[in-house]
Amino acid sequence: MKKRLFHFLAISVMFQFPVSHLLAQITITQADMPVSAKVFNMAIDTSGSLAPQAASSTAQTWNYSTLKNIEMYSFSFVNPDWTRYYSTFHSSTLADSLLFAPGYTYYSLTPAAYSETGFVTTLYSYTAGVNLHPYFTQLPLPATYGTIDGGLSKGDTAAAISILAYDSARIKTYITYSDSVDAFGVMTTPYGTDSVIRQKHYDDALDSVFVQTTVGHTWSWYTNRESKNYQYRWYAKGINYYFALMQMNAKNTKDSLIQWYNGTTVGMNEISHSSVTKVYPNPCKTEVTFNCSSAEAKYISVFDITGRQLSTNEMKNGLLNLNTTGFSPAMYFYLITNTTGTIIDRGKFTVQ
Repeated sequence: MKKRLFHFLAISVMFQFPVSHLLAQITITQADMPVSAKVFNMAIDTSGSLAPQAASSTAQTWNYSTLKNIEMYSFSFVNPDWTRYYSTFHSSTLADSLLFAPGYTYYSLTPAAYSETGFVTTLYSYTAGVNLHPYFTQLPLPATYGTIDGGLSKGDTAAAISILAYDSARIKTYITYSDSVDAFGVMTTPYGTDSVIRQKHYDDALDSVFVQTTVGHTWSWYTNRESKNYQYRWYAKGINYYFALMQMNAKNTKDSLIQWYNGTTVGMNEISHSSVTKVYPNPCKTEVTFNCSSAEAKYISVFDITGRQLSTNEMKNGLLNLNTTGFSPAMYFYLITNTTGTIIDRGKFTVQ
């Protein structure tokens, strides 16, 4: 999943419990998984100075109280039918996007499992959805110490393109993964202290790209892309997301970054706004103009306060006039990206 960063101000309240109580094993259920219309803020530490510790059948203590907040990732979960790709992922119950990154990852949440059902990817600047079968399980439920899972998920997509002698391209995805809840105990981060279980995760994703020629309409292999992913994930009761996530390096010898839970935001009422883009009139009634000074500005997407994507339009020389007659009076958010999806600017405007 490709992610971008976004900064939030989060205010957290943490109740402390006796350590003897916290050392008891916990069980993570469907009620502890992500919920719609909520933004989960994860602070990032890239110092690479901590170790995950070995697997253990006895209670462990992870004192990560010195973690830094170098930057913030904010993950927005929404109802899948609020997204423009819902027709491709109609069996999903949740969709998440790193606020406000283009594209989504789709999930199924049931009492038995929290699973990835597919994702949106970009192929030669074309956006396409990849369905995964069977689902890519993130955590079997209920989960406690000793819970294990693994398997092979496959995905396939096709996109019409016009490049050289090709008129279509297709990605076939193969994800081999293995998970085990190999430890439990107490974790302390700058957010607070809580009982946790730890999941050790590994996946090997192989993307094979095939192209179809304009003449003859035959498919042939084009290239492969492979990535290996090693993670440790800590879950706590009532957080509805990771309490912490340690991303290991490519050799699985040390951490490359740690995400730690730093509170939630309901809706999207906090957002940065830079001087790169002029928005006028603001507030507006029937039309609003976006004038971005960046030469890279290519697309502008508009979201409501729940995170639902309402539109995406192409900018001409950094300029777009947006008709808002169909918008209800409210606050809205915009995201400006370049041709590769990199965020150029973000901000908010109001329709009266």
